[in-house]
Amino acid sequence: MEAAKARLARGYSQSAPHYDALAGHLYLTGIRRLLPLLRVPPMPAILDVGCGTGVNLMEAARWFAPARMLCGIDLSPGMVAVARSKAAGMGIPAEFTVGDAERLPYADQAFDLVICNSVLHWFKDRSAAVREMARVLRPGGQIALICAATPGFEEWFTLAEHLLTAMGLGREMQVKPSLPSAVEVGELMLGGGFRIDHLNNPAYRQIITDTDSFVQLMSTVAPHWLADLDPEAQHIMQHLMANAMRTGWPAGFVNTWAAVEAIGTRVQ
Repeated sequence: MEAAKARLARGYSQSAPHYDALAGHLYLTGIRRLLPLLRVPPMPAILDVGCGTGVNLMEAARWFAPARMLCGIDLSPGMVAVARSKAAGMGIPAEFTVGDAERLPYADQAFDLVICNSVLHWFKDRSAAVREMARVLRPGGQIALICAATPGFEEWFTLAEHLLTAMGLGREMQVKPSLPSAVEVGELMLGGGFRIDHLNNPAYRQIITDTDSFVQLMSTVAPHWLADLDPEAQHIMQHLMANAMRTGWPAGFVNTWAAVEAIGTRVQ
């Protein structure tokens, strides 16, 4: 596994135990906007790509119950472990696998619905991942896709990059992901064999005044910038980030939030 993927997997494994408490509601808010727009047959087979703690898959299972098959796949062993534990505790017969979205270990046309919530922006080969998601869908099957989009979190990642560079860690750490635009996401879907049924590009600027909570949130949902540090160093970096935000922007740190929310149907 290449270094960037390994770092991402480590980061998410570290944040997995407290992920739902800090960020689960954010992902549920997004997927709940799309679920009512989907056209899924009775007893669907559902795959969650980049499933994390399984929160999206379990919400879809509740929405479309009963389901014929429920599967989730994630690069992070820690996330998969949490998802398996949650599903077992809830009595949900879901199967979770550690694996790569660019090489899905599922048969052609195995699923009626694929969910991909807030992970496409992490994929190195997005075209391959989208083609794989189309491959495992039956003709007429749908994808519910949400991802961070440019210029989202530009201010945050720039500040984190500057701080890590000042600490002598900038060369080793690739902090700022290359986020896609809404146009790029649309092109990926069309090129991967989907018809676009819905595409929304919400964006707004927010003023962050509780910098400690925001740094904790970002360290959970984008943990790659801390993944190679020991726990004590992570705590120090989080404190330095929050302090830099308070000092540089005493009236509140300005951060841009932007995403793409899309539904596509696999064409024949």
